[in-house]
Amino acid sequence: MTIRISKSKVNLREKLSNHDNPIGAHGGQILASKSTKETQSIIGTGRKNMLINGGMQIAQRGTSLTPTGSSGLQYPCCDRWGGQFSAPSGIFTVSQSTDAPTGHSHSLKYLNNSGVTPDGSHYFWIGQKIEGYNAAAAGWNTPFGKHCTLSFWVKSSAPGIWAGSIKKGGGNFGYCFTYEIEYKDTWEWKQVVIPPPTTSSSGWQVTTSASINIQFDIGTSRTSDLGADTIGKWQTHNTYTHNDTILPITRIHGITGATWYLTGVQFEAGRVATPFEQRSYGEELALCRRYFYKPHMDSLLWPAYQYHNNHKMQVVQFPVEMRATPTCTATWNTSGSWTQYFNSKDHFKAYIGSTYDHGSSYYLNSFEANAEL
Repeated sequence: MTIRISKSKVNLREKLSNHDNPIGAHGGQILASKSTKETQSIIGTGRKNMLINGGMQIAQRGTSLTPTGSSGLQYPCCDRWGGQFSAPSGIFTVSQSTDAPTGHSHSLKYLNNSGVTPDGSHYFWIGQKIEGYNAAAAGWNTPFGKHCTLSFWVKSSAPGIWAGSIKKGGGNFGYCFTYEIEYKDTWEWKQVVIPPPTTSSSGWQVTTSASINIQFDIGTSRTSDLGADTIGKWQTHNTYTHNDTILPITRIHGITGATWYLTGVQFEAGRVATPFEQRSYGEELALCRRYFYKPHMDSLLWPAYQYHNNHKMQVVQFPVEMRATPTCTATWNTSGSWTQYFNSKDHFKAYIGSTYDHGSSYYLNSFEANAEL
């Protein structure tokens, strides 16, 4: 006896997408996607982090610094991470730390050496300027910009509501965000979704200039840097932090011994925070060297050579092309005046007047090339 069973066709895609409980957090979106490009944008695969050295592994300048009070931008330790440290000097020591959450090896650490009474003259923050080429994926230079997501690991001895800002690289325009550290001295993962700046699509660079500035406030109480009574909204203002009218913001410039740590920082296009993009140490170092190059040295660096009867020439070839022709600083083992000569994004040259002398040597003692934004 033969038994035949027939049933109507089932559209599995439709059934799952209409199910009350889709598979996973974004299973329904993935199943409903109509192209590989759309699926990829949901998953967030491929190169995605617009920030460099978000894992704080690279520290060419050194692993610890106690900055002096200055209005200028200073880079205390971890490459690409710079900030402002107002007077008085010595309030914070900033260091590269090996205290890090699972999946990371390093973090950036702030330690308050001597707390001050907060007043209207203080500003302490750390952040990164994103080059236009790297920020182009956000599309903020067009009326069709994308939402972007900032995610990071953070911990502090001072739990509470903290603030930061996303700013236009070359303009007085910013977005204030907040995040909460719930527990003392405990690593916590945070994410913040940033809407596109639809009210201002001009001025967002897409080449070698600064496009997007990411800032984390550590201790800002200067009146001109406090945002308006707005959190989570783009505004025409040089916003460093919130002005406390909606939420009381935590800051540690007045707390001796207070600490704040940061690592695993990622800024990517899309509304979803995807896992941190783990790049090899060599690749991360090469990316950092586009902006700053300091070669390792023991007792000496490259020797100079006799290129003319009366001159010696020093040449340093950069390992990667730098963002722009850098500002170079160098010292030699000999006295005398060296003249820098037609430097470029690829190399450094300098010469000194010196006749040939087989009994003397000329070589570099130190060298730095800076092309930061």
